[in-house]
Amino acid sequence: MSFDAVSSVLVIVPALNEEEGIEWVLQHMPEGFHVSVVDGGSTDETVEVAKQYRAMVIRQRFGRGKGCGVRTGMEFFLDTEHAVLFMVDGDGSNDPTEYPRMIKGMEDEKADVVLGSRIRGKREKGAMDSFSIFSNLIVSLLLGLRFLRIFTDVQTGYWVFSRKAVKTLYPRLKARGFEIEMEIFMSTFDAGLRCIEVPVGYKKRFGKTKFSLFLRFRNFGYMIYYLLRSFF
Repeated sequence: MSFDAVSSVLVIVPALNEEEGIEWVLQHMPEGFHVSVVDGGSTDETVEVAKQYRAMVIRQRFGRGKGCGVRTGMEFFLDTEHAVLFMVDGDGSNDPTEYPRMIKGMEDEKADVVLGSRIRGKREKGAMDSFSIFSNLIVSLLLGLRFLRIFTDVQTGYWVFSRKAVKTLYPRLKARGFEIEMEIFMSTFDAGLRCIEVPVGYKKRFGKTKFSLFLRFRNFGYMIYYLLRSFF
């Protein structure tokens, strides 16, 4: 099955209280994609908006946090016959029309996992502050160098996975929060999967970010943990 066949793609959008952002994401979703919104217990109109745009709504399992939403989406994907999993954030900062660029990279490089680099791509003014850019670069460079590779945005919300990759990664993932992206990245290389990054666009999100300064510093701790785990 060709990766560029619309019917072969399942889009997963993890979301918690993102009624404005999820509407923008669903409005800009490529026509014909099968879309599932993984809801983490929203108390606003996120679920109602998703249903309005005929997206399937999946209730998040495993607990609270983005990592639980991502794992729920992967579990659901494995119960389908789709060949490719495309994952984007639901806050309106990720443009789902970047999919063709990412899938082209997957096909050209024969990759199992593709992450979209907001650092290398075109960012809307004000979408990322200097500290976010700096911290993402430091974390990404350190994790990438563990495998003698250069990456710039490991903590991105843009991901494309082959079916092989999801089957391999899903049993390995335990993260519950925003550290999920780092765990995916490290687990990809630990499992011998091929991972690449491609430049993608990035917009200012709708509403207030849930990724606080405390959580950003906590992710530095997780970076050290995943680095040590990969050695031992």
